[in-house]
Amino acid sequence: MSPRFGHVGDADQPMPTRLNRQAARRLMGWLKPYRGVIALNILFTLILTAVGLLVPKLLKWTVDDAAGALKALQGLPEGEAASLRAGAWNTTVWHIAGFAVLFMASAVVRHFEIRRVTKFAQQFMYRMRQRFFHHLHELSLRYYDKVKAGQVIARGTTDLDALEQTVSWAPNHLVSATLTIVGATVFLLLEDRVMFLVIFPMLPVLAFLTRWFRKRATTAWRQVRRQTGRLTANVAESIAGARVIQAFAREQRNEEIFAGLTGELYETRIETDRVHARYMVVVRTLQVLAPAVVILFGAYRVATTADLPEPERVTAGSVVAFLAYVGMFFFPMEMLSDLYNNFLHALAAADRIIEVLDTKPKIVDRPGAWNPRRLDGAVEFDHVTFEYDPGVVVLRDVSLKVRPGETLALVGPTGAGKTTICRLIARFYEAQRGAVRIDDYDVRAITQRGLHRHTGIVLQENFLFTGTVMDNIRYGRPDATDAEVIECARRIGSHRAIEALPRGYQTEVGERGGSLSAGQRQLVCFTRAMLADPAILILDEATSSVDTQTELQVQEALARLTERRTCFIVAHRLSTVRKADRVLVVEGGCITEEGTHAELIARGGRYARMYEEFIRSE
Repeated sequence: MSPRFGHVGDADQPMPTRLNRQAARRLMGWLKPYRGVIALNILFTLILTAVGLLVPKLLKWTVDDAAGALKALQGLPEGEAASLRAGAWNTTVWHIAGFAVLFMASAVVRHFEIRRVTKFAQQFMYRMRQRFFHHLHELSLRYYDKVKAGQVIARGTTDLDALEQTVSWAPNHLVSATLTIVGATVFLLLEDRVMFLVIFPMLPVLAFLTRWFRKRATTAWRQVRRQTGRLTANVAESIAGARVIQAFAREQRNEEIFAGLTGELYETRIETDRVHARYMVVVRTLQVLAPAVVILFGAYRVATTADLPEPERVTAGSVVAFLAYVGMFFFPMEMLSDLYNNFLHALAAADRIIEVLDTKPKIVDRPGAWNPRRLDGAVEFDHVTFEYDPGVVVLRDVSLKVRPGETLALVGPTGAGKTTICRLIARFYEAQRGAVRIDDYDVRAITQRGLHRHTGIVLQENFLFTGTVMDNIRYGRPDATDAEVIECARRIGSHRAIEALPRGYQTEVGERGGSLSAGQRQLVCFTRAMLADPAILILDEATSSVDTQTELQVQEALARLTERRTCFIVAHRLSTVRKADRVLVVEGGCITEEGTHAELIARGGRYARMYEEFIRSE
């Protein structure tokens, strides 16, 4: 067993041992809106298949007419022979013209079939990607707490791509292969039942082999999809933690982990290909053996029936047509095996996509939820108890009231529950007991969109999107003008720092803001939150990455901006909470002290000791 990071792959479900019929039904349901398009595409396939089935007949007529003409020429005078040759040549020309017409018609139909199938496949994938991405935005944060980003990425990329490979041509290939096998069988029986009985024993061999292949391939493909997801999760985790990996010199160990995961995927893919190769070896052997039998036995039948009447006589043309139909009979068998192989691949991918799409968000809007146009910002916690995991209490019977426009500071040791209080205000999570109210409305009675539109949040490790500084500041308010963005930055105290960047507001921030320093990223995020003009502002360690000089600028602007909005400040650096209207000390999920900075200092309790330690450390 190869080493792993953390719990890579632990979230994967046990591998099923049977074909998932539910996944097949769901896949058919996704294709249901395209029934008309698929039907028209299949019509093109029916035309092409019918043309293909006519070609051996045309070959038979051409060969038999040519053979008959040659036989009739024997012993004839030159004059009569010349006339007969001219007639035979005209017949041959018509046969060639018939071939040309069939091939030209097939080419035209094939052109339209390819265009329509390609367009249908891209339309289907466009809607599936949109549906998947939309659902990811509906999922609650609890889902992302449990599932690794790489697993989600794999399901939204490689798994969806596996669907595309199947749904695009599978209906056409299935109809074509089935109709070709049935049509070829009928024509084989019509041409020569005796010769058909000679090759018939090969069919049970194919049936048994196909059943064996289906059983082995089902398990193998599901394992491939599972291991691909684990590999993608490992890559995503390694990229996200690149700095930590280098800081702890974990490069070699990480390469060993990746090699183990890649090795497992390599072995599984080799086994999958080995199973398919064994199946194809037998199929190809039968494909070579059947024509050989037809040629040998066909020659015998032509020789032994030459003197029989027309209906019972086997001609050279019949053997040629029979040989062509045998080829048409076995080629769809190979197509069906590939089709089934791809179908298994798609169902294994569909299982994983369904797992995401069927995950219900824990937090949803109630019917008739209120969508506020504005909020005053009054916040109340009414005997709130909260657990991230069952039995592990994070907040215990917390009650507090915050007036509109009041600034409340939350201090206390790490893990005390300060950030959890802020998350409950934004309804990223819901309390198991008690209620959180805003403007006397339970947050569960307010739409999430309306609540978040009036809530601004700046975190210690905030996220910047690829684009310019201007784009990121305008993220929460896309309609803001450049002048409004710059004015907001001036008021908040970040304008000078942004102007100092290489291209000012048009500076590209890079992925996750990697081209900016920690302090610069924090200032951009702070300005972004302010531009949205929220009624409730949450600063969770928001100034921890800002240097002292910049922090003084932000504090001056903050004093003006918090006058008309409710503000929650979570901080370990107590210099940021001294001007708060109230300070709450949170310990062990409970509020242990409450008052202004001066009152708590005078009280000489836990806050006073924390402040003394902070002063000594400065």
